[in-house]
Amino acid sequence: MAFVFQAPDFSFRAGQYIEVELIAPPYTDEKGNERHFSIASSPNDKGILMVATRMRPSAFKRGLAEIPLGTEVKIKGPRGNFTLHENPSKKAVLIAGGIGITPCRSIIKYATQEKLPHKITLIYSNRNPKSAAFLDDLQKLENENKNFKLIARMTDTEGYVDAALIQKSAGDLKDVIFYEVGPPGMVEAMTKILEELKISRDELRFEEFSGY
Repeated sequence: MAFVFQAPDFSFRAGQYIEVELIAPPYTDEKGNERHFSIASSPNDKGILMVATRMRPSAFKRGLAEIPLGTEVKIKGPRGNFTLHENPSKKAVLIAGGIGITPCRSIIKYATQEKLPHKITLIYSNRNPKSAAFLDDLQKLENENKNFKLIARMTDTEGYVDAALIQKSAGDLKDVIFYEVGPPGMVEAMTKILEELKISRDELRFEEFSGY
C-alpha cells in the first residue's frame, strides 16, 4: 500500500528516507508510533512525499491504513546516504528485493526526469509479478530512459538472484557502484556474492528493510 503526504516545503535527495510519526493513533504497541520509510516519490514531485510498505497486522500499519484522509502526521528528515553517486562514468547497478524497491524508484524516476547521464541497471527480485510493487512504473521508466535497464527476476519460476545474473546484467564489473536494498537476509546474501566477485566494499551501498 502506498501513502502520499502533502509536504510543500520538504526537500530531499532521491533515495533518502523519512521518519513518520502518527499522532494519537487508534492502535499502539511497545514499538511506539514512529517508523522509518524510504521515499518512493521523486524530489521533482513537488509538494508531496510518497512512501509504500507491505501491509502487516502491526499496530502502526493498521493505524496508518485506517486513519482518515487529511489526518496530520509528523515527518522528520530527510536522512540517509543511499543516493546516486555523482560520477556518471561509473555505472549504477541496483539490486532490490520486495518493497526495498521504494528508494530505487525515487532514484530512477529522478534520473529520468533530469535526464542524468548515469547508466543504471536495476535487478528487481520478487516471487512473482503480482507481488512486484511499482513494476508497471519501472517498465514505463525503462521506455523513457535509454540509460536505464530493468531486469525483473521472479523467484517462483526463475530462482534467486545469483552471481551469473549479476555478471550478465552488470557487464564489465569495473567502474560499477552496486546498491543493495531489501530484507536483511537478501542484502547479506547479495553482499556475499559481490565479495566473491571481488567487488570492493568501497563500491557497495546498503539499505536494509526489516519487518514490523
